[in-house]
Amino acid sequence: MGQTNQQRPTAVEVMETLLAGNKRFVSGNLIHPNHCEESRQSVMKMQEPIATVLTCADSRVPPVDIFDQGIGDLFVVRVAGNIIGDHTLGSIEYAVAHLHTPLVIVMGHSSCGAITAVANGANLAGHMATLAPPIQIAIKNIKDAEGDLIENASKEVACQIANNIEKSEPIIADYVADGKVQVIAAYYDLQSGIVSILPK
Repeated sequence: MGQTNQQRPTAVEVMETLLAGNKRFVSGNLIHPNHCEESRQSVMKMQEPIATVLTCADSRVPPVDIFDQGIGDLFVVRVAGNIIGDHTLGSIEYAVAHLHTPLVIVMGHSSCGAITAVANGANLAGHMATLAPPIQIAIKNIKDAEGDLIENASKEVACQIANNIEKSEPIIADYVADGKVQVIAAYYDLQSGIVSILPK
């Protein structure tokens, strides 16, 4: 904490830190960094998270725990199906432009309820219906792929949303073009606890 922008880690360094934390999470050798009172006090007046994570609102997918991080380490945006809209994009833009996070991760996961509901043709009433379109596109893109439909669709949604964020104008696309920000897609397996990076 307390770093200046010049001292902040690169996207590659941040990803290495997070994957190392995920290995600790999987093995049960958690160190729970930045959970003490000193850490809490140090970020009281300002925050310098090392990454922005867009993930599903699913209660089984807590990014701070999955990556063995602590208070002030991750700027987390959560919505069912890890899709984007104006509010989520605005939140990510804030993290990139004002908090200078060098890495944006879009993390899908196994057994996603939102993706399962759309894949099964469930009637999503009210505002839940707004979750469906990007998931429907992803399902259409992978419908002929081998393997589990829900798992494939979850990975496709993460990749699709990561690509959309990367191209989002004017703010994020400019930061990406300037090499200040990297946007990646990832996938979290509920059973193993492992986070894997997806090819976009």
